[in-house]
Amino acid sequence: MEIITLIKMLFTSKPSDIFDAELLPMKHFPWWDYTFMMWCGRIIYKEDMKAVIERFMRMSSGKKVIRHETLHLRQAENQAGDSWVRYYWRYLVEWIRGNPIVHPASSAYYTIPFEVEAYALEEIEGAELYYDTNLLKSKYTLENRKQTYRDHRENWKDYVKTL
Repeated sequence: MEIITLIKMLFTSKPSDIFDAELLPMKHFPWWDYTFMMWCGRIIYKEDMKAVIERFMRMSSGKKVIRHETLHLRQAENQAGDSWVRYYWRYLVEWIRGNPIVHPASSAYYTIPFEVEAYALEEIEGAELYYDTNLLKSKYTLENRKQTYRDHRENWKDYVKTL
């Protein structure tokens, strides 16, 4: 039933309908070892982790997660024509361009321009409020994503803040 809810959200809402990313507990999502998953303006987490997540979200690291996910909301609104379908399509295409089969899937994820930008800006208070649509078009594109990731793998999240 949850998968139907997720599909409905994809087609019945727009990024501009949501101002801040909202928390949404689910039984089966997110998959694998992810703590959070952004989906259509909601930060999805496993409902059996509710007490831990609520406590975490009051901490500075939790606020950083909310900022990161809200940046994805702004990206979808501004870069994908205010359409979740277009945003997730572009996200998927960028992930595939990162070649997750030949290279580690984590490097494909971390080199998606949407993720590079969100990681680079997540510690800047207010970044989600003053989102600049031109940054993703120019600043956070990496010429050789794989090599750049390999060169900076140990300090990737710190490195992208310097771009």
